[in-house]
Amino acid sequence: MGERQNGAFQLSFNPSLKVDFQGSRVTSDGGLILVRQLDERLGFGDLIAQHLADSRRGKNTQFPLADLLRQSVYSRIAG
Repeated sequence: MGERQNGAFQLSFNPSLKVDFQGSRVTSDGGLILVRQLDERLGFGDLIAQHLADSRRGKNTQFPLADLLRQSVYSRIAG
């Protein structure tokens, strides 16, 4: 654990993206791509749909509850 791994790897949700660790050339924005990958692998959206009921009505339903919760979690992770 903690050993250095060489080489880039592809993400399964978007094969056109490549993750390659370059030391000082790191961007903080790229980290959320990895969070999204983990989110999809763990099935966070399905978990939300199974366990949370959306009781909102009318104009308050412009965005699905699962998307709002996911955005809230992602923004906290991003700092």
